[in-house]
Amino acid sequence: MLCALKAKINAKTIVLLIPSAIFLVFIFYMLAGTITGEVEETIKDTEISFYGFSQLSGEFEDSLQENFYQKNDFINLNGLTTRVLGINTLNDRYKLANGYLARTENEVDTSDYSASVIELDEFLSARGIEFLYVLAPSKEAFYGTEFLPGYSSSARENIDSMISALDSAGVDTLDMDAWFEENGWSMEDVYFITDHHWMPQAGLAAARVTMELLSQQGLAEYDSTLLEDESWTVTVLEDWFLGSHGKRVGTLYAGVDDISVCTPNFATNYTCSGLKRYTTTWYYSDTILDLEYAEEIDYFNDNPYCVYMIADYPIRTTINTEAANDLRVLIMGDSFKMPYEYFLTTQFQEVFTIDLRYYSDGTLTQYIEEIQPDIVLMCLSTDDVINVSINDFGTAEYEAALAQTTADGLSFIDLPDAALAASDGANSFTVLCTDLTPGQTYTLTVDSTAYSGGEDLYVQTTLQGLSTNKAIYNRYFDANSAETQSWIFTVPEGSDTYAIYFYAGTKGHTANVSASLEGIRLYTGIYEQP
Repeated sequence: MLCALKAKINAKTIVLLIPSAIFLVFIFYMLAGTITGEVEETIKDTEISFYGFSQLSGEFEDSLQENFYQKNDFINLNGLTTRVLGINTLNDRYKLANGYLARTENEVDTSDYSASVIELDEFLSARGIEFLYVLAPSKEAFYGTEFLPGYSSSARENIDSMISALDSAGVDTLDMDAWFEENGWSMEDVYFITDHHWMPQAGLAAARVTMELLSQQGLAEYDSTLLEDESWTVTVLEDWFLGSHGKRVGTLYAGVDDISVCTPNFATNYTCSGLKRYTTTWYYSDTILDLEYAEEIDYFNDNPYCVYMIADYPIRTTINTEAANDLRVLIMGDSFKMPYEYFLTTQFQEVFTIDLRYYSDGTLTQYIEEIQPDIVLMCLSTDDVINVSINDFGTAEYEAALAQTTADGLSFIDLPDAALAASDGANSFTVLCTDLTPGQTYTLTVDSTAYSGGEDLYVQTTLQGLSTNKAIYNRYFDANSAETQSWIFTVPEGSDTYAIYFYAGTKGHTANVSASLEGIRLYTGIYEQP
């Protein structure tokens, strides 16, 4: 009997070791492939000395991490092995009882963030601007029956703490987590399997609820026919999407997702433009769907979620002349706002959006004062509620500058009209003024703009650091406009000297165009438009 038991144990052990053995062989294969290619590139031209070999060690390690041979195959095999072994956690991602991927969220003190939002609400209220805080849903907050032993998350506690503080201060809030739960939406109805984002249909529901609230308060006209399910053609791209969770564990651990592309069954007339991340390049389009993301499957290098609103942009403007509401709406938040924004553009003629993670051309309150929106919506996930870098909306800085302006009195200088003639130089510009004071807040106003040649949507002014020859902040004025436009900015502290440059179009893309600015005035302090 002992021999038979031994044989069973040995057989079982061998079966369990097979995936591990295959995994180790594959690792050796990939390491060999990686090292073969990288050794030659990294060792070449290395100094023959102790310093040279020390430098080589660091460069070789970085090169291995960046160029790991068949890295995606490694991630897939690692995920398959972990799945076969029945392990429910991999690379800080957890597989729930229904097979969906999630992550943990530690309990945090949300009081500072809540205080910032309350200050923002007071800032907007003082200017007659309506504000609604729309909390995007968190997969980890509800659906506790799907959580396996050993998995825990404080997402719900963080949400409750923040919403309670905002409600107590009188801030209008819309907790989409609570709404989905109250209306019987399951996790499968709201989320992707391998991603943390909500699905497009959930974003459509959030747009409907938002418009219902605004309509009930008499703030906007709600054309409900445009947000009905029947008003959209839904094309399902099967097995097309590997979300951010899935990219960490591969396609074989929890599978891949379908993603839906919703196109309207009604007439639209869109102009969409935005500043691309990490560049000064503007994107112009007559659509708000980027179907390039739906052309082919690339699980690890592509993100089909970005089909909506043409990906993550620090700042974007969408004009829809067919919309019923002649209102200017600012939507700010993170990537959760993309499908939400997509559906809301059917309701408003002007929609401005800011991605709080990437916008760096001044503070949020400065931008709000410049564009004078009628309504501000914040659509943010709990992931970014605890992101300290976006918690400061610049309210305190703005109020301090305004108080200083009041104390000192508002002074200004009239600047000469500026014209930029068509040129073959791709970087052509003209200087509006120099010798700006570090630490000082200014307001630049322009009475009218004119533009001819090339794209005619925007002209650009830039706060330029002269010794570093670096653009600090940018402001994109509407072109061919007879309305007064303003730009509020604060010059950084430091020893650099600063000037304001004027470009036609955007920096690096100004060849063969001409534009002009008239009625230019520079205020020392904050000039608030009447």
